[in-house]
Amino acid sequence: MKQLGCSTVLYGGFDLDKALAGIAKAEYQAIELCARPRIAPHLEINRSASYYADIKRKINDYGLVIESISGTGGVAVDCPEFEGVVQAAQLMDVSIITISAGGKSNSEESFKRFIDRINCGSEYVASSGIRLSIKPRVGKAVCSVDTAKRFMDAVDQDQVGLNFDPTHIWRSQSDADPVKAISDLKSVINTVRIRDNRESRQMQVGPIETQIPGKGALDLQAIADTVKMMPQISYAVLEIIGMHDKTKIKFDEIQRIVEESIAYLKPMFFEYVATPMTTIV
Repeated sequence: MKQLGCSTVLYGGFDLDKALAGIAKAEYQAIELCARPRIAPHLEINRSASYYADIKRKINDYGLVIESISGTGGVAVDCPEFEGVVQAAQLMDVSIITISAGGKSNSEESFKRFIDRINCGSEYVASSGIRLSIKPRVGKAVCSVDTAKRFMDAVDQDQVGLNFDPTHIWRSQSDADPVKAISDLKSVINTVRIRDNRESRQMQVGPIETQIPGKGALDLQAIADTVKMMPQISYAVLEIIGMHDKTKIKFDEIQRIVEESIAYLKPMFFEYVATPMTTIV
């Protein structure tokens, strides 16, 4: 059994209070808290300790926990803001920072540069108790099972893991299988993001409606079954893209999507599965 979380990126056009109210109303247990300046600026960086204490208290008051802080889309390990994200995570007792893969695919030089950047970042957080969770991303240096395995072999696995999003695997190759991918990579996965994807393998993610769990082509039940066997994962976190402020999507429509998603996912992730550590009596 796993619990479900929701990224605040779904409420990118609204402030943190509205995001937390909507997520709590839908009965998720956790959030990915976004420090994403362009699309979901719910956590500001380089603020006072009291600011972060207030944010953490507010989240707890809604009955939620912070699964991770997301710096994707504006905060990279080699940018000046990265130190501020690490400091915020420390002050809020958050142990994971999620970042998307950078660089570009099919370029060995870009792949090596990205590894160097992540290794520098992991050295910086080594004494902080924080781990980096890197999302393999279509079109980027780490984009497939093979590149993810090579990447993980080249980094400090005590400090770095993968943020698994089946939709990016689906779009990475014409024959990519997200179910097999999560099974192959499960030992190095830190965090899991969940959404659906249209049948098309186009690099660009599909319309919002096709990202809603159950509205696309992915075998989310099989993915959930693997996640439930992964002891290091506490939450599967809903992450749907395309609802930032420039889209002008209404709050009630976002809430419909958030609630429809948990209604579909909850039976998959809450169903009990015996693991090798389970004692049967």
